[in-house]
Amino acid sequence: MNKKTFLGIAALLAVMVILSAYGHKLERGSDNVISLHKLHTLAQKGEQLTWSDFENYPFEDIGSGLYIRKYEVEGGSHLLLSGGNINLAPMSINLVKTSGERIDIRYEEIRG
Repeated sequence: MNKKTFLGIAALLAVMVILSAYGHKLERGSDNVISLHKLHTLAQKGEQLTWSDFENYPFEDIGSGLYIRKYEVEGGSHLLLSGGNINLAPMSINLVKTSGERIDIRYEEIRG
């Protein structure tokens, strides 16, 4: 295989990987943020909430030593799920409002 053919195949593979990742985002639709309605629905599960309840939403991994996932919430707030093992229940599921107020949605009512 000559150098031009190799480079062409490599470029094609790179484009396919990029399009595959982009296509995965499109499959999730407009679920880039968790709506307040959906958050209220999830909060009703209380202590039964798990990491998998949030698997359809994109997150930012901000943990170091612990799993801490940050999810964007409608209205500018964000949700932080934290724990030592994603196969166990999260240790906390905190809604962080734009005011800085934090509430664990499993135990406290989501207002506003």
